[in-house]
Amino acid sequence: MNIKKLSTPPKHHFFGYYGINPWDHTTRYHLALEADFHTHPPLPEDVATVGLVDRDTRQFISYAKTTAFNLQQGSMLHWIDATSAAEFTFNDWEGDMLVSRALNPTTGDVRTINGAIAAVSPTAPLAIGLNYGRMAHCRAVVGYATHSKSSDIEAQPEADGLYQLNLQDGSSQLVLSIADVIRASGDARMVEKRAWFNHVLFNTDGTRLLFFCRVREKTGFYTSLWTVNPDGSDLEMQIPFGYRVSHFDWRTPTRILVSSDIVDEMGFVEFTDGAHDFTSIGRSVLPHDGHASFSPDRQWLLCDTYPRGPERLAQLMVYNIAEDRKVVLGEFHHEEQFTGDIRCDLHPRWAPDGQTITFDSVHEGSRQIYLLELPSSVK
Repeated sequence: MNIKKLSTPPKHHFFGYYGINPWDHTTRYHLALEADFHTHPPLPEDVATVGLVDRDTRQFISYAKTTAFNLQQGSMLHWIDATSAAEFTFNDWEGDMLVSRALNPTTGDVRTINGAIAAVSPTAPLAIGLNYGRMAHCRAVVGYATHSKSSDIEAQPEADGLYQLNLQDGSSQLVLSIADVIRASGDARMVEKRAWFNHVLFNTDGTRLLFFCRVREKTGFYTSLWTVNPDGSDLEMQIPFGYRVSHFDWRTPTRILVSSDIVDEMGFVEFTDGAHDFTSIGRSVLPHDGHASFSPDRQWLLCDTYPRGPERLAQLMVYNIAEDRKVVLGEFHHEEQFTGDIRCDLHPRWAPDGQTITFDSVHEGSRQIYLLELPSSVK
């Protein structure tokens, strides 16, 4: 398999999450963070450099700095098309407020958007924001290090939740509160427990959002899965608290893929938004869970596993849905220290042409971004 290291040591480079396009329109420049460390969770004073990796030269081109990042999801970097020029965004702290910066890599000009971006609409100049400072006290691995105190975090706030961010004028408004969702769940077990939203994703035409509401318990957390319109209307619970629910993607504007035990054992299921018509997909072929996303033509799934077995190998694969056929693209050893908040999930990502995949890995000792050209058998 033709796997190349896209970024170059000795510094560490990573993109972070899956299901987001990291490439500019030429597929030459790949969004990335650069850091001097990767074996401890970021502290409030830790800084990452925001930039682009040149596919031809493997050079990292620096543009900005941020302290709003983590090792799992980076700084939620996105390309946006909200003005007359191409820009990319990264989350940042402005004092004790979370914002996003929109940066024009041609001119170096930077705009500020009032909120930290979690997901960007594929069809409109808007994004959905989350409070990653709150998440530092709810689930630190996906939060941003902050000097705020955990005791100051309200359990189920009326004034925090999903924010709609206007990518043109930089404005922000709360469209759905955490308290709203807990009330809508009707689950008495969740009352007065610390709750948060995470993992927001627009559907393919930008008309619906999918997200988790999670509630902390003594040994972990409860998870529920919800859809809602981008303006906060038409909220609907898809999977209630009490089931295991993990990673997801939209196949169409109405069809959803998620790993869950809603059918029986943990595995991938598909269903229609609002219909609860859960159908298993890839059982005995796909892993029970993984960071799965559909190819641009929606015919293939790209997925990974966590490190498994005595060799701690993380597997990368693609899966042909119609043929129920898996093609293993590689297996990557991750040392035992890379667990918990400093683990390095592969988080594989499609390029828009559907022919190139990038992923993050530590299998060669440092945290770097790798590139893989798909073989002819999956083209």
